[in-house]
Amino acid sequence: MDEPEAAGPAPLPLITAEEFEALAPEWEALARDAPGATPFHLPGWHRAWLRVFRPAGEAVFLSIRREERLIGAAALDLSPAGARELGDPEVRDYGGPLALPGEAEAVAAGILEWLREDFTGRLELWGIAADGPWPAAFARAAEQYGWTFAAEPEAVCPGVDLPGTFDTYLAGLGKHDRHELRRKLRNFAAAGEAGFARLTGADAAEALPLLFALMRASREDKAAFLTAEMEAFFGALAAEFGGRGMLSLGVTRLDGRPAAVTLAFEDGQTAYLYNSGYDPAFAPLAAGLVSKAWTLRDALERGLRRFDFLRGSEEYKRRLGGAPREVLRLRLEDRAGR
Repeated sequence: MDEPEAAGPAPLPLITAEEFEALAPEWEALARDAPGATPFHLPGWHRAWLRVFRPAGEAVFLSIRREERLIGAAALDLSPAGARELGDPEVRDYGGPLALPGEAEAVAAGILEWLREDFTGRLELWGIAADGPWPAAFARAAEQYGWTFAAEPEAVCPGVDLPGTFDTYLAGLGKHDRHELRRKLRNFAAAGEAGFARLTGADAAEALPLLFALMRASREDKAAFLTAEMEAFFGALAAEFGGRGMLSLGVTRLDGRPAAVTLAFEDGQTAYLYNSGYDPAFAPLAAGLVSKAWTLRDALERGLRRFDFLRGSEEYKRRLGGAPREVLRLRLEDRAGR
């Protein structure tokens, strides 16, 4: 009896570059099922970025299909130097393609094959979650197609899983951090009429100037960061996500005066703390830390399951229970030198 032939590699899915707006509805639907998808992966994020900024080369939007079904998508900046993640890690905390469950390896292989056929032999991806599927998927694809592969630490994005109640959350903090947070919350509340309001939609967009003012007041580096282009980008994000309930401003007040503002995105499961600012006059009352704790409490009380502090290893993130999550930068190069 003849031995059955060994099965060859699964055929690559069809991968093509498409017009952004034509692909956007399917991309949006893909994100609902793709593991690791965040607001930073949605078409609206790229739309807002491209409204204000320009890529170094050409913005290319790849669709990866199996039997006409979209199984993956990627946004790349294609230039003579190679292909890289579209956007800027200074404003986009998580990056990488999207893929349906179980399809990451096929999507990674398809991207490398498409780049090779386009005579582009370099790929750089950033903001890749170390615990996600992409490091292993691209390492496997690189081995298969003769590319080099390197993964290097880029940043940490601390986060905390949210339990059922705020008291349960507090109980999960270390003894010293729990004591200090409770003390700061009590002190702020005792200093006057304290309150927190979550603004969405048009209300959030109208409150952006307050956020900008407090960002500038709280830190010199944030003041330098807030160029006219960056303010326009924040406005574009508010236009894309505010009406969908995915962007909110948390305003902490004392005796009617704004003490601090937080800007957060959310996707129904996770709140992502994107930026914040506070009035230095309220620094003795730890207004910045209090506003973040109240933003976290608000997310918890509305049923969200995780709070992501995004990039950076600031001490307040640890004090609020954030456990570091590593993100990587992936570099791949075709050994054939294309």
